[in-house]
Amino acid sequence: MTDYAEGRDYFPDKSTVDESELWDISYHNSYKTITLTDTETTTGTKLTYVLYQCGTPQPKAAGDLEGALFVQVPVTNVAVTSFNALAMVDRLGKSASITGLSGQLLDNAKKDPWYDGVVKSAGQPVSVGEYTDLDKEALLGGKTQAILMSGFGQGFDDISNARAAGLPGISVSNRMERHALASAEWIKMVGAFYNAEAAANAEFDKIKSRYDEVVRTVSGKIDNRRVGYLCVTPERGCEFVYGHGAETLVGRLFTQLGVTNVFARDNGAPNGKPYDFEAGVGAGADADFFAVYDPMKMTLDTLKADPRMARFRPFREGTFIAGVDKNFEECRAKTYLDVDVLIRDLAIGLAPELFPGASGTCFTRQ
Repeated sequence: MTDYAEGRDYFPDKSTVDESELWDISYHNSYKTITLTDTETTTGTKLTYVLYQCGTPQPKAAGDLEGALFVQVPVTNVAVTSFNALAMVDRLGKSASITGLSGQLLDNAKKDPWYDGVVKSAGQPVSVGEYTDLDKEALLGGKTQAILMSGFGQGFDDISNARAAGLPGISVSNRMERHALASAEWIKMVGAFYNAEAAANAEFDKIKSRYDEVVRTVSGKIDNRRVGYLCVTPERGCEFVYGHGAETLVGRLFTQLGVTNVFARDNGAPNGKPYDFEAGVGAGADADFFAVYDPMKMTLDTLKADPRMARFRPFREGTFIAGVDKNFEECRAKTYLDVDVLIRDLAIGLAPELFPGASGTCFTRQ
C-alpha cells in the first residue's frame, strides 16, 4: 500500500476486548496499539506493540509509544514458539505466514497429523530454537516480523530475553488469564497482527456461543460433586500428582460448573502445585471424579504400576476422564483456545446423561 492519506482509517474491521484482563487494543487511523500486562514480572508493567499499516509512516517512539515494539502489518513472516499461538494462527487461516517454528513444534509434526498439516501449509519453516535459546541468526535471516511466544508468568524470562536480544518477541500469555473465555479471546490479539479482526471476532463469537450452551445445559444439575484436575504420570513430570487449585483456568471452570475442587485449599498458584503421596491423598481421597490431563494410555499404565493410586476413589471406580491418545498433542495446542471443547468434555465426563450419545474430543472415559 503506497497511497497514504493522513486521517484515513486503514482498519475498517476492529476488535474490542470484552473478556480479557491482560490486554487491550486501540485504533489510531494508520496504526493500532496493543498493551498487555508483562506476566513475567511482578511490577505490573505493560508491554506495548504498535502495529502500523504497510505503506504508512511508522509512528514516532515518543510519549506513550516510547519503548514500544513497532511491527508493520499485516505480517507475512512470523515465527512461532507457542503452542497456543500456533493454534490461533492456524484457526485464522494464516499458517502460510509461518517461516520459523521451535524445534519442539517441528518435532510434533513427525508424530501428529494436525501439526504435520500446519507445517505443510507453512511451506518450509526453519527451526528457530526453543524458548530462551532462540536462534537469532535464523530469525534475523528470515526477516521475522514477529515471534509469537508463550508468556508463562512469573519466574520465566523468555520474552524479556528475546526483546533484550533485539528480537520481536510477542507475549501470547492467554494461559495466564483467570477465565476461559478470556483465554480464547487472545485470538483477537493474534488476529490484529494480520489485520484479520473480522475473522478473529467471528471465531471468538462461535467459541463463546458453544461455551455458553454447555453452561446452560449443566447449570444447577451437577452441583455437590467433588472433583479434581490433575496429572499423574512420571513421564510428564508428576512425582505423585499435580493438581489445579481454584485460581487456574480449569479451577475456575469447576467453579462455574458448580462443583467442588478437592485441590482448591491452599493452592492459589495460577498453574496449580505438586502433591506428594500424603498431601495428595489427604486432599483428594474423597473425590468422586477426576479429569486427568495425561494421555489415557499413560494414565492407565501409571495406575497399574502404582498401587497407591487406588487410594483415590475415581481411580478405584473408573470415574475419571483422561486425554484422548490420538488427539493429545493437537489438544495440548488448542485447549486454551477451544475452551468450548474443554468445558464440554468436562461436562460430558461429569454428567454423560446430559449429553446422550456424545463423546469427548480431548478427554474421554476409558
